[in-house]
Amino acid sequence: MTIPENPNLPASIEVRQDNAITTARYDYSACQLDILFYLLSKLRKDDEENKNYSIYVSEIESMTGRKWNYQQLREATADLGSRMFEIETDKVYRQLWIFQKVDYIKGKGCLEIALSTYIRPYLFDLKNNFTSYQLHSVLKLTSKYAKRIYTICSRWKDLGESKNFDIDELKYSLKIKDPHGKEPEQFKQISQFSF
Repeated sequence: MTIPENPNLPASIEVRQDNAITTARYDYSACQLDILFYLLSKLRKDDEENKNYSIYVSEIESMTGRKWNYQQLREATADLGSRMFEIETDKVYRQLWIFQKVDYIKGKGCLEIALSTYIRPYLFDLKNNFTSYQLHSVLKLTSKYAKRIYTICSRWKDLGESKNFDIDELKYSLKIKDPHGKEPEQFKQISQFSF
């Protein structure tokens, strides 16, 4: 599918997020990832902690070429609110949720989102440990796995490096294989990935 360019939206909007978010284990749908990536593109270093971020559905639809109805969006944000990022370091295993609240402004096609206090350091206090990628490029991808793999690979482009991934490591990040073996593995063959 060819997505028409929207002259009102720059194709070079860059998104930045902490590498801990890039490599965290989570499983979001393509719609949820589009909302997340678009939200991340709106963040600025000097934003007040209690800022509400407005996301207009028409802007995301214009960039992705996909249409969403009200029910799809409500289900996507409800599920996003209940899902977590799992971040593990040598010192801590952390579970984080991204939203404090989501308001749907009736008749405006707009969502107003407030971020969780605990997720903010992973989105704002970025020094050298971050991933950057082009919003337009990630929104054009239709598969949730393609979107995640794009962001994971983008982590290394700023360093001018390539990274070889162990297939199990990639599957853990994409939450298609449980590192503890408690859940059944999805996509046992790499050819089963849907891009």
